[in-house]
Amino acid sequence: MQHLDIVFFAIVAVVLGWKLYSVLGRRTGNERRVDPFARPDPKDVATRRQNGRDEPEAPIQIGSRRPTVVRNDPEIRPEPADVPRDTGSGGRGGMTPRDRRLIEGEIARAAEPVRDGIAAITKADPTFDAPEFIGGAKIAFEMIIQAFAASETKVLQPLLARSVYDNFAAAIAERQRLGHRLKTVMIGITQTQIIEAALKGKEARVTVKFVSEQTSVTEDSTGNVIEGDPAHVDTLIDIWTFARDTSSRDPNWQLVATETPQ
Repeated sequence: MQHLDIVFFAIVAVVLGWKLYSVLGRRTGNERRVDPFARPDPKDVATRRQNGRDEPEAPIQIGSRRPTVVRNDPEIRPEPADVPRDTGSGGRGGMTPRDRRLIEGEIARAAEPVRDGIAAITKADPTFDAPEFIGGAKIAFEMIIQAFAASETKVLQPLLARSVYDNFAAAIAERQRLGHRLKTVMIGITQTQIIEAALKGKEARVTVKFVSEQTSVTEDSTGNVIEGDPAHVDTLIDIWTFARDTSSRDPNWQLVATETPQ
């Protein structure tokens, strides 16, 4: 009788194991990485509408302006900031029809070379959508800032052109050599604006001005602050240029240049 019990429980274990495998699946190494500039698949949009959901799911709420602590410390739990939501731009990070109208209005008022550049890029790549690009740029901005502070070079590599990646990687390596830790809190992005756009041959280039509020400190190996003030919020301006080959099947944009105005 005891042997029958053992056989019975073994059969139950096998069945439960198979059920878990079929539900959870397994990693194959071919999982799709996050593309901050990706546009929603029209088939997915149609399916959502049939199911009564018009708005796409947006797991990354860039416009919510909740502070994100950029450090690998499980004891830190960021609290929501009591500040208004940035409604000037959005994209996959929570773009609403009003957000889109505001961005389209800003683009319509942009300098003529910017409007001409956007038109040229759109002609070369009809899938290019300037408001959606701004939304993706905001997500990419936060992803890159977070990955740099956390020394996550594997996250940075596909988002950056080779020369930019080398500079970021060298700064991370020097920080690690000194035993320093960078702790950055992204309070929010207050402005995202296309200031340059051009099509050079088949390469599209879009330069974006980011105005953000951040706190940043550098600690030594013992945890002492050697630079920055965690209680001081800095307003930072960054000028980033993204590029993409419009003839390529790869829809991803890469950061090819950075600049910080003096």
